[in-house]
Amino acid sequence: MTTTLVVLMPLFNKKFESKPIPARINRCNIGFPVINEDIEDFRSISLSLGNKELRFADGIWMHSARKGDVDDMLRLNKKFRALEEENNMCNLKIEVMLDLLAEQATEQATEQQAKEK
Repeated sequence: MTTTLVVLMPLFNKKFESKPIPARINRCNIGFPVINEDIEDFRSISLSLGNKELRFADGIWMHSARKGDVDDMLRLNKKFRALEEENNMCNLKIEVMLDLLAEQATEQATEQQAKEK
C-alpha cells in the first residue's frame, strides 16, 4: 500500500501576499509648524551687492533700483518682441506685393512687345 503525502509549499500560501499599507494620518515632523511655500515668493529673487541690487526675472539678472523697474522692463520686452514680429510680417507682405507688381509689369511689357510686332 502506498500513501501519498501532499505537502503545501509556503510559496502558494496566502501568507506571502502583500498587505495593504495603511495611510499616514500623522505628520513625521510633530512639534514643528507646517511649511507653507508660495510659488510667487520664488518668482522675484533679488540680490544685494553693496549698493547695487540685481533682480532675477524672465531668466536673466537685471540691475534695478526698485521692483517696478523689473516689471516695466519685462512688459517692455514683451511689447518689443510683439512689435518685432509685426514688423517682420509687414516686411514679408511688402516683399510679396513687390514680387506681384514685378510679375504684372513683366507680363504687361511682354504683351506690349507682342502687339508692336
